[in-house]
Amino acid sequence: MKQRIEKLQSYLADNEIDAALISKKENIFYFSNASPLAGGYLVLTADDATLFVPELEYEATKEESSVPVEKFKKVDEFLEQLKKFKSLGVEGTTSLGFINTVKEKAKVEGIKIIDEPIKELRLIKTPEEINTIMEACKLADMAVMAAMEEISEGKREREIAAKVEFVMKMNGAEKPAFDTIIASGYRSALPHGIASDKRIEKGDLVVIDLGALYKHYNSDITRTIVVGKPNEKQKDIYEVVLEAQRAAVKKAKVGMKANELDRIARDIIAEYGYGDYFIHSLGHGVGLEIHEAPRVNQFDETVLKEGMVITIEPGIYIPKFGGVRIEDTIVLEKNGARRLTRMERELI
Repeated sequence: MKQRIEKLQSYLADNEIDAALISKKENIFYFSNASPLAGGYLVLTADDATLFVPELEYEATKEESSVPVEKFKKVDEFLEQLKKFKSLGVEGTTSLGFINTVKEKAKVEGIKIIDEPIKELRLIKTPEEINTIMEACKLADMAVMAAMEEISEGKREREIAAKVEFVMKMNGAEKPAFDTIIASGYRSALPHGIASDKRIEKGDLVVIDLGALYKHYNSDITRTIVVGKPNEKQKDIYEVVLEAQRAAVKKAKVGMKANELDRIARDIIAEYGYGDYFIHSLGHGVGLEIHEAPRVNQFDETVLKEGMVITIEPGIYIPKFGGVRIEDTIVLEKNGARRLTRMERELI
């Protein structure tokens, strides 16, 4: 935590910003190891850091925070602490209303968005962060296995989702990383087909997309199966997506750009004539948030670096027919990529 704070403090000094005001819960945790349920404000200056929290969060936050903690009863009391600053760095997620309140009541003259230095810090995961994400990935693997054991003709998608979320929680997850996707039949062509009341039918493609939140860190995995024997078109689509996914994982390396990695999978899918049916990015960063930088898409020129954790998730989605997506969470290492989600991919 100390090194993270020092790097942001250095940025503040270099840019002549008096202090950083951090309110996004993931960033508060990143810099303080604390996660007050009712929120709070982390204030970083050139030489210190203080976490301000509502009184009801004070005792619990003191136990977990790596920086000094102070309490307030009303936000106005906290705003008094900001009157000594002429300029503040804030996150882009800070509401305009709150920024205007800070300007009016704390008399802060200059406000600057400081998302970039925070993003650059969070892009590279420490060995400890990677180990935690690995544990979250183990829970996701376990949940996919449970889903496949549970899926059968006549069951509702919501029933499958409830079972996998139960399995994750019973084995240590705080909660699902996002709303579990169990999308069957025609709904498998919906990239965000959150589990519904639809009953699974024989011959359905079923997309299983889930993740676990474990000790504040997320995992993400997708597998696709068929209920019964797949037809030729289902097998064809599956093999194309699998080839694209395996190629991207194999060729992912430090030094390449995110859009170059996207192109590897996209070109394979296009070669087979399904280019118009791959309608989203190849992947995204994973960490304290389920979707974070880098955005592994056609436009992101972020250079991939050792320690980045991203997903590789190509898909083909044909309306009224169905879809296939195969996804793994990977970490970029010196000599290539390592899959953190290990569930078998050759399922059809």
